[in-house]
Amino acid sequence: MSWAYRFSTSAAKQFRRLPRDRQEQLSRAIEEMGEDPLKGDVLPVKSGKFKGALRKRVGPYRIIFSLAGSQRLIEVAAILHRTEKTYK
Repeated sequence: MSWAYRFSTSAAKQFRRLPRDRQEQLSRAIEEMGEDPLKGDVLPVKSGKFKGALRKRVGPYRIIFSLAGSQRLIEVAAILHRTEKTYK
């Protein structure tokens, strides 16, 4: 059984602002998360605004998300370009 995913308003806006090739790369990664959300380079965020959430690395971008296990739902909170200020 696969997982569904839902974007927050800000994550959807961040996604739309990305170049088309990056949108495709991130779309593939999110679809793969539907099978197993913890597969790949997934780690918990240890500090900052998203503390307690999970992050998946996709090239220079980070998908910040949380899991609602009872609903099998991936809630995407943000899609960020990795810089020194990403998690602050």
